[in-house]
Amino acid sequence: MKDKRLEEQFKGYFEGVEIPELPNNIVADAKKSVKRRDIRLPRFAKIASIAASFVLVFAVAAVLIARADFTVVQPEGGNQSGSAGAPPTASTYTADALLDPIDKDVYALSTDDENYKSLKFLKTLAYKPNAEVTEMQTYSFKDSGEIAHVYAEVTLISGARYDATVYVEFTEETFDELKDYSSFKTGTYRGLSYRLETVYPEDEEPVNKLYVEKDGVKYYFNIQSSDENSYIKCLELLLQK
Repeated sequence: MKDKRLEEQFKGYFEGVEIPELPNNIVADAKKSVKRRDIRLPRFAKIASIAASFVLVFAVAAVLIARADFTVVQPEGGNQSGSAGAPPTASTYTADALLDPIDKDVYALSTDDENYKSLKFLKTLAYKPNAEVTEMQTYSFKDSGEIAHVYAEVTLISGARYDATVYVEFTEETFDELKDYSSFKTGTYRGLSYRLETVYPEDEEPVNKLYVEKDGVKYYFNIQSSDENSYIKCLELLLQK
């Protein structure tokens, strides 16, 4: 309910009071102030957030780069010559680079011959009653006259029959017909390293193809025998003093 007496008393008071009009510039400044707070503060917060993100990204990247290992890793097995642990392929020579072979008498091998120590096992076999060196030839280079390799054919009977062809090579180059020997599987016998591949011809005895490098000289054996471990006989010959 309205109180008419109070209403009449205050009516005259409000009618006599004039509310001053604010200057336009004050109102405008107030609007600008409010507008700046509504727009600029959120934009600043967004920019600050983006900047903080960039700083974080660069910081993480710097740590990762500092910890990274840029060492180039060679693919595993790659050589290289095509298989893990295999020596690089050596330069080769063919029969065209060689003079005609010269037949040699294994019994005539002399200690004065600089290659005698490397061929001693052939002379040892020749003197065994159960063995024979049926052929021995030397091959020299046409251009230098130096011996490239010695070729021999050997037969041994010791529990089984062993028929072998042997190449003893004195040059760093490899005879083209023997280059595959360097890719055979590796092994060690009484401290002597070797490479070996066993072939099983149809209806024939197994063939062991053996490669050994000792004291700078290369030995290649091709042994056919019913004994699948026939290569051991050759290794033992090379180990004899």
